[in-house]
Amino acid sequence: MYELEIIVAISAVLAGWYFIGSHQNRKLVSRVWKAVLEQMEEFAPEMTVRELGGSAFIAVARDPRPPFRRIEMAYTSLPREILINYLISKAMGRKDLLTVVGDFTSTPKTEKRLSDIPDLVGRVLKLEISPSRPNLRIIMSLEQLMSNSLEDALSSVAQLCKSGMC
Repeated sequence: MYELEIIVAISAVLAGWYFIGSHQNRKLVSRVWKAVLEQMEEFAPEMTVRELGGSAFIAVARDPRPPFRRIEMAYTSLPREILINYLISKAMGRKDLLTVVGDFTSTPKTEKRLSDIPDLVGRVLKLEISPSRPNLRIIMSLEQLMSNSLEDALSSVAQLCKSGMC
């Protein structure tokens, strides 16, 4: 008897949530971009960005400073626009993520993992340094990025490279 009213109510909630979630993601992506720019100043004076909708972006450092030859990053946020997907993602433990890949001016002599750099444990989700390309891979959550972990991770990696690893 109330099937039509229930369908209309659910549709209204989902449509309203789309605009709320979309607005949240756009604000979040803007905050993330500002944080990335602030933390990358030391390593790359200029960054270019390509937005992928309101929930993601790809950024490339132009002329990064040594020991980096190339730094690229991709940020993806949870699908806040679609309530059901967002709730499922949260239930599965997914997070907003920043992935950084890069190459050094010279090839690293050894492989390193996050466990080899104790200062960064808990500050990034994953860190790999490898002689094969890409030489550097860092994955971090939104919370880690907002606590300046990107700058700390790149500084630690640059210091390792300068101390003879590269």
